[in-house]
Amino acid sequence: MHELSIIQALLQQVRPYTDKSIRRICIEVGGLSCVDPDRLQFCFEMVKEEAALAKTDLVIDNPGGQARCNNCQKLFELVRLGLPCPCGSYNYTLISGQQLTLTEIEFA
Repeated sequence: MHELSIIQALLQQVRPYTDKSIRRICIEVGGLSCVDPDRLQFCFEMVKEEAALAKTDLVIDNPGGQARCNNCQKLFELVRLGLPCPCGSYNYTLISGQQLTLTEIEFA
């Protein structure tokens, strides 16, 4: 379960701010990142009290992936790695979907 190590890394990023009251932490987990948002939420709930974040919510945005086809040049939504462009080509460049980003820390 690599989601727990991701949450531990996230907590290291917000640790300098735990002296303030953090209301919520917002992250973006790309749909092609191979990270399960439900497991991330579960892991956060497991460790948030010992990290002095008992009243903090974790908000996860899970945008899908996008790619640009190198043959037809169209931008298309990629719901899973390994699928072709609508034109049938597998020759494309990923534009987004693999990101894992801390986007916001909201204080009370």
